[in-house]
Parts: sequence; structure tokens; C-alpha cells
Amino acid sequence: MIKTLNLAVLRLDGETQARLALSQEKVKEYAALMEDGEEFRPVEAFFDGSDYWLADGFHRYFATKANKKTSIAVTIHNGTLEEAQLFAFAANKGHGLHMTATDIRHCIVRMLEHPVWGGWTNAAIAKHVGTSKMTVGRVKAAMSEPEKPQEPAEKKYVNKHGQESTIDTNKLRTNKAKASLPEPEQDDKAAELADTINHLAVENQKLKDAIAVGAWDATDIEKEDAQETIAALREEIRVLEIEVKTLRESRDMFQNRNAEMMRTVKSLQAKLKKLGQ
Repeated sequence: MIKTLNLAVLRLDGETQARLALSQEKVKEYAALMEDGEEFRPVEAFFDGSDYWLADGFHRYFATKANKKTSIAVTIHNGTLEEAQLFAFAANKGHGLHMTATDIRHCIVRMLEHPVWGGWTNAAIAKHVGTSKMTVGRVKAAMSEPEKPQEPAEKKYVNKHGQESTIDTNKLRTNKAKASLPEPEQDDKAAELADTINHLAVENQKLKDAIAVGAWDATDIEKEDAQETIAALREEIRVLEIEVKTLRESRDMFQNRNAEMMRTVKSLQAKLKKLGQ
């Protein structure tokens, strides 16, 4: 059901915003298009019998507000605040401004931390958010990693003169620094994602070619299923490409840090050698 509601009626304080932050550039772009007469889809809100919780269309909402308008078209769903939150996690899969990899991870974490949604399978969460189950698995694994205990900032030792001295352990991370560098793991993940992308791209192309040239005798339902599969594969490829880019950037950052650490290690080793003389 679509209604025109006053902007003030819509509630935005129920953690129904799936993104970590709105794009102010997108708000300005939408506002300009609205001023030029461009028509936008109604925003989506859930009515729980008392309040209207905005679940999709935050950029459109603020663009309307920026144009000094007081009302907006709203598609209203009957449902609870939790249902609005769940709806929001999947709202941008097929339209609007695509969510970043960070936003997607944020949605995954929120679902995993929920007492009900956290019991969903990785595949079910991935399908809802619009990512791969491999991504959900990595986020889940990262959340379950125990925190490492902090070592003391200073450590005492006795020098060659029998005097007690202290040394800053934050600067003395020789073997530990080497062991903690995750470049090989990053490379393995990048390679795994690249292989997945190539496989999906091949399957995607096969389906498109089959439909385009009519190489197979399909019913209307089969053709619709194939088109949905193509759309899903394209979206998964897009998300995986974002992840590959992120992993490559992380790898480059760790490699640079590794080089800096090696220089620091050599410098500290030279100092330690002098202290031991």
C-alpha cells in the first residue's frame, strides 16, 4: 500500500539504516534530479501499529528534506521494527546505490549477532544480504577469534654490568612481527576469490549465450529461472570483485609494513648487539 506521509512521521532511530554512513553526494544528486522533475520510487516503511519505521530510501528521504518538501510517497508494510531491520539488510541488492564491502560486512555482523538470524546458515545470510557464503564464513570466523592478551609495554633485564634496565617491548617485535605478517593468507584468499569469479563468469556467459541463440528448448519458467540466475551471478561477481580489490590493497599495505618492520628489526638487532657487548 502506497501513501503520502509527512516526513516527520517516519522514524529513523530504529537502527534500520543498513549502511554505516549515507553518501552526501548521492543526497545532493537525488535532490537535484527531484528539482528537475525526476520521479523516484516510494521509500519503504514498516508500520507496527504505532510508528512508521523507515527501512529503505534514506537517500531519497534526505534529498526530499533538502528540497524543503514536507511529505514523501511511502510503500507501507505491516510489521515490527525487527522486520524493518531485516528488510533493510536486503533492500539495496537490486537497486539504488550499491553498498560497499564494509557496509555488507556490517550487515552480516548484525545478523550474526541477532538471537534468531544468527542461527541462519551462511548461505541463507549471504543470499539475504547479497554476498557470497564464503564472505559470511570469513566474517563469522573473524568474530569467533579470541582476543590476544596484551604484553607489558616494558620488560626488565640485567645488563652486562649487573644493573637492572628496561626495554620497550613495542619496539622489540622481531620474531613475533615476522610470524604475524599475513601476506600468504591474503594472497591465498585473493587467488581463491579470483578463481571463484572466473568460474562464475564462465557459467554466466554460458547461460546468456544459451538464451541469446536459443540453443536449448526451454519453457517460459525455465527462461525466467535462467535470467534470475544470471542476475544473481552478476551481483555475486560484483561483490567478489570488491573483496578482491580490498584484499589486494590489504596485501600491499602489509607488504609495506613488512618492509618497515624489517628495517626496524635490523636497527633493533644492532642496538641489542651493542647492549650485549
